[in-house]
Amino acid sequence: MNKLFFFLFFIFTPALALSLDVTPDALAGKWTFTHMILDGEQTRRVNKKMEFLPEGEVINFNKDGSEKSRATYTISDSTIVYTDKRGAQPWKIQKFDGKSLHVNHKGADMFFRKDS
Repeated sequence: MNKLFFFLFFIFTPALALSLDVTPDALAGKWTFTHMILDGEQTRRVNKKMEFLPEGEVINFNKDGSEKSRATYTISDSTIVYTDKRGAQPWKIQKFDGKSLHVNHKGADMFFRKDS
């Protein structure tokens, strides 16, 4: 019985982390956009602070903590559509577990860590 439990735990736990619903309430809070991987090989540090509000707004912060800009977002079909002055950017959700977020935008893998 214990072996079966551990087998099922290791098989289904990654799927549960991936399939956790991303909702505005689950996404709400302060996040750090830690890094991105371009074309599957080149890693670039970002360390950008952002706050997702449950009303569908995003606040982007400068390094000194002051507000830099605002954007909006919507969530549908496993995609966060982030919209700023450059237009709509579909971020395909790869993984979300409430504390970390991994999305892909046009081949760039973007990684976020929840701060609060």
